[in-house]
Amino acid sequence: MKRIVWISFEITGKACLEAAAQAGAEVAGIVTLPGPVRPEVSGMCGFEDVAQRLGVPLVHARNVNDPECVAAVRDLAPESLWVIGWSQLLRDEILAVPSGGTFGMHPALLPRHRGRAPIPWAIITGLARTGVTLFEIPDATADSGPIVGQSVIDIAPDETATTLYAKVHEQSIDLVRTCFPQIAAGTAPRIPQDPRRASYWTRRTPPDGLIDWETRAPQLDAWVRAQTHPYPGAFTWLGDERLTVWRARPETNDHRSPAGMVLEHRPDGVLVACGADALLIREVSYRDHAVLRDTDLHGLLDKGTVLG
Repeated sequence: MKRIVWISFEITGKACLEAAAQAGAEVAGIVTLPGPVRPEVSGMCGFEDVAQRLGVPLVHARNVNDPECVAAVRDLAPESLWVIGWSQLLRDEILAVPSGGTFGMHPALLPRHRGRAPIPWAIITGLARTGVTLFEIPDATADSGPIVGQSVIDIAPDETATTLYAKVHEQSIDLVRTCFPQIAAGTAPRIPQDPRRASYWTRRTPPDGLIDWETRAPQLDAWVRAQTHPYPGAFTWLGDERLTVWRARPETNDHRSPAGMVLEHRPDGVLVACGADALLIREVSYRDHAVLRDTDLHGLLDKGTVLG
């Protein structure tokens, strides 16, 4: 069961495709989004280079369930489909195409934490560990199919979305290297998920990143770390201008100032009052994505300025 079609628009999916090919997969084709690459889509990348290197066709589709896409995948006659780095659920028509099933990857330890934005949510909620799960997709329900393999990832106290994304990326590649030969040989496990232990993350959109300065500083620190690159970022308002905060750290401070007020300038940033304690802002984007760091922030954020 080596003949596969790969469905992805994202850098981890691309790296996993290369790992599958190295592990013996016979790639019949790749389904991806039409270009150009959009920077606002987290992790989006092109697949033209890998398709050319593997000598396989690219199928461009905005919706993998469109009849034209389903027909194109059917013509490629895959024994299995692989979906890693795709934002739509596959429906019954395309799931019925491969003779040997469809497989996906989710950056969490299923059955816990199904659903959307698992990397930001893991940091926001203070998880000590998460992981990656390779599973079979038998139907159109999200993240509920039998587990083929899992890898546990420890989350550091100062973990950021950037560093956790990198850990997930590497563990996903390792899972494909380990599990693809088993799937191809028909020896891979299929461990049913216990629905009683399932939990769900909800979808996040860029407006959900708004900073509430009444929050305690440690929680706001996690809020910023969870939404930094490659995600759209936590943000606040400086008058009518949006200020995206990429890097910060919490500090103990017994101020009596309004939440969101700039308390003082530091060599490594600007200290802002929170609902309790304070947050040292160290890197922001402001006006056309210009990045300001550390002392560069002093001219932008005067003492006494209130963000919100």
